[in-house]
Amino acid sequence: MSGVIDALFSYRIKPGMEDRYQAYLDKVLPVTEAQESYVLGYEIFRGDDGTYFQHERYENEEAIWKHMELTAIGQEDFAASTDMLSVSMLGELSQKFRDTYGIGVSYTPFRQVTR
Repeated sequence: MSGVIDALFSYRIKPGMEDRYQAYLDKVLPVTEAQESYVLGYEIFRGDDGTYFQHERYENEEAIWKHMELTAIGQEDFAASTDMLSVSMLGELSQKFRDTYGIGVSYTPFRQVTR
């Protein structure tokens, strides 16, 4: 399996867990920016309804495994401070990855127009 993988997910921060969520940001984003050239993009959007939408782009599946390992401490803060609303993975993923992260459906390329 190879090729770019996009991770798209939405979530809410649990009441009273804003500081823990900030700890996630403080731990993960500097590492990602400084050490993870295989993370092609990492964007977080805040909705006017209090939800968040996150878009992460990786060189390939191996890059996601590396990211999760390198940022494991911060990922614990993320898991503890958020309620996941939706997860979509775009790109080819191994069954091992899908099983490990509970990904029921992954979307593989079908058609596209690029410029």
